[in-house]
Amino acid sequence: MIPTRISAYQAAIPMLHNVTEWTLLRQWALSEVYRVTLATGESRIIKWGGNEMAGEANIYDQLVYPLQIKAPAIFHYVELQDSGVMVMEDAGDSNLEEQPMPAYFLEAARELARFRLAATANLESLPKEVINAHTVSSEDFLCLLEDLLRSDRLAGSISLLRLRELLPPHLAKLEHSVPLSIVHHDYHAKNLLIQHNGGIMPIDWSNGYLSPHLGDLYRLILEAQAFGGLSKEEVIAAYREDADITIEQLNWQISVGGLCWLIKTLRWLAYGGTEIIPGSDAWVPDLMNDVEILAKELRS
Repeated sequence: MIPTRISAYQAAIPMLHNVTEWTLLRQWALSEVYRVTLATGESRIIKWGGNEMAGEANIYDQLVYPLQIKAPAIFHYVELQDSGVMVMEDAGDSNLEEQPMPAYFLEAARELARFRLAATANLESLPKEVINAHTVSSEDFLCLLEDLLRSDRLAGSISLLRLRELLPPHLAKLEHSVPLSIVHHDYHAKNLLIQHNGGIMPIDWSNGYLSPHLGDLYRLILEAQAFGGLSKEEVIAAYREDADITIEQLNWQISVGGLCWLIKTLRWLAYGGTEIIPGSDAWVPDLMNDVEILAKELRS
């Protein structure tokens, strides 16, 4: 039986009538993902997204594919009112969350370095209006920080007030010394598919945007430490195999990138995200603790 949220798309996507089996992979308030089997025996991934998640196909079409980043193919996409459905290539049986082996985390670091280089190299192929629409600038991050300081949950936070004084020169330096690239912003194990050849393919680009910061590597390091038993130094070494950068410069970029990731994530949680993901309100204290840790690194 076709799931309720996807049933409205039957007329627009005739292929749905050829599905013989539905397997639920993920179900959130604004996202549902299924692996389906067709009458031909082929498999596909069908993803429903609501509100801001409905625009994921545009990220693939406007950024991911033109920047020549490895990604699953989209066979169909239909948007109705405030939601959309994508029919995608089934690009892998398992992700890094399901198989948290150290070798896969290290390959995810290499893949991150590779696709950031590819994005920067191919950025000129994008129309200027696309670049402008998808770029999150230093000024944008500072505006997000001001929003946090006005939010009900974090208004007047001492940590954020100190960050407001500390961060601007680091963002300015980042913007002037590091080229624009793509940020996944959800570069977590659950979104890293393991390929048959041992490679890694990032999926779920709904939060993707353009920025020079390295928040993706910051988050990957935390998961590699927690689930893969790896050290920060080991993940950094893997990243540097495909990136020409000194350890000192990379450590600085990770600290600044981590703060960018935290500001954007905290802003989303403070203005509605905690209502979308049950239990996510409990994440805020840990994220604020991470703000303190990274700010201390920048001061040292």
